[in-house]
Amino acid sequence: MIPASELPPNTRLVDLAGPLVVGYLLHWGLFGTLNVQIYLYYEAFPADKLTYKLFVYGLYAVELVQTILVSLDAFDVFGYGFGDMRSLMAMHHNWLIVPIMSGLVALASQTFYAHRIFLLSESWKIPSLIITISLLGAVGGVVTGTFNVLNGDLGEIHDRDTSISLGIWGSAAAFSDIMIAVCMTYYLAKHDSGFRRTHAIVSKFIRLTIETGSATAVTAIVNLIIFYSFPGRLYYSTSGMIITKLYANSILVVLNARFQIRHGRSAYGSSSDPMTSVFPSFIFLDTHNASSNGVCSSSERTAVSIKETVLLGHVSDKPIETRDIIDPRDGGST
Repeated sequence: MIPASELPPNTRLVDLAGPLVVGYLLHWGLFGTLNVQIYLYYEAFPADKLTYKLFVYGLYAVELVQTILVSLDAFDVFGYGFGDMRSLMAMHHNWLIVPIMSGLVALASQTFYAHRIFLLSESWKIPSLIITISLLGAVGGVVTGTFNVLNGDLGEIHDRDTSISLGIWGSAAAFSDIMIAVCMTYYLAKHDSGFRRTHAIVSKFIRLTIETGSATAVTAIVNLIIFYSFPGRLYYSTSGMIITKLYANSILVVLNARFQIRHGRSAYGSSSDPMTSVFPSFIFLDTHNASSNGVCSSSERTAVSIKETVLLGHVSDKPIETRDIIDPRDGGST
């Protein structure tokens, strides 16, 4: 066991252990949020296509494995290895948890958004560029993880090769996130027809796109800045441990944004509508604007069409007409 008195020069114990503790806590907290998101998705959208379900649940399985590995490392460092500097600075599963899993999850997330951009733009030019950059970032993450295994010590990963590969991984991820936020905002705005419901939906998803894209991009940039600014410290481990959870949560936030709470503050219909009810698709229609035969007005049809296209490109196995139209005469769906 190496005593704390034999720390590297000009290094305090808190500079090494503190970022790990904060990273573990934030990681577990975001995993708890992801559990809520995945439960809401499971309950709200049983009609989604199998490919989308496999994508969502596969992503959750990866996040679960990552959290298990993070928990094992936390116990190894602060349980079995408490007070042992070798255990504190050992690589454990960090080579897999941070660079490799983060790169692969970022690739999956950015490919998901690239497909959304394709649905909106009907062109593969920008989505192909996003996927290419994201793939470069994923390769950089895998190479960084490989170098980390060879180094075997968290304090020795600031060598030239690792710094270059980590820079490629982080900068590619951040650039892809920024491109996605800008392009999604532009194409969503182009689909704003001016109808009240369409405008509400488009505004909502522009806000979500900017918020989720900014969160992941800023985290990747901060991780790079901290890594290069504080060699020999473990400050970067805090942001590194939460990147994958931010990507997974951002995807579920967008998918779950299809449903609303009845009479909620953000409901598109009037909160005073007595006939507003919850449907399997969780898309609310304003019954006061619906025709007497249960057919939606043009603005409602536009809103539903925009919502399905923007979110998932008609991912439900059920047609819109049978899921989302309210018959004012009986308060049910046609």
